[in-house]
Amino acid sequence: MRIRQVLTTAATVAAISLGSLAAATPAIAAPAAPTHARHDDSAVSLHGGRTTLRLDAGTAGVLADNGVSVTAREEARGEGTRFSFPIVGGSVVPSTAAGEIEHVGGLTFTAGDVTLGVEDFVIDTVQGVLTARVSGTDTRVPLLDLDASGASIRAGDDRLTVRGVRATLTDEAAAALNSTFGVDLFAGGLPIGTATVRARV
Repeated sequence: MRIRQVLTTAATVAAISLGSLAAATPAIAAPAAPTHARHDDSAVSLHGGRTTLRLDAGTAGVLADNGVSVTAREEARGEGTRFSFPIVGGSVVPSTAAGEIEHVGGLTFTAGDVTLGVEDFVIDTVQGVLTARVSGTDTRVPLLDLDASGASIRAGDDRLTVRGVRATLTDEAAAALNSTFGVDLFAGGLPIGTATVRARV
């Protein structure tokens, strides 16, 4: 499947999925009690920092065994099972981390001569979802479901750290990846890894 077909497939998936996102995407689970959090309910703007994603070792191994590689793209950094993405904007409530976190950079999935890139991640902690733009298009798709039920929050005067957010693949992203590469490796709920947000406020 060539890249034009890939992007058409992704756009079709997005058109279907975005219309039902509010109903289909579970809200993020309540995080663990904050540690040394500021006790206010006012959202603050984010001015930098990074979100790090550590890939699930089992999932990474299965992808590698089937010839699918994952690499950093644009401003993202990392290789193997650890990637980081610069935070460039958004706003959150420090005591709960409720809000949106905007990033640049992304990931490229490659198998043979077929590639699919996703970038400009936005974490919505209220909806519990990470959306991404399909590279080379204006199409934004729900990529990861997020579970912060075991996460911890630490908020100071100029820093916000959220650790232990578990990420799994959405049904929509799984369908697009399977279609792109002509495989059945991907499924909704597939463990992708654990995310840590370190933001400047």
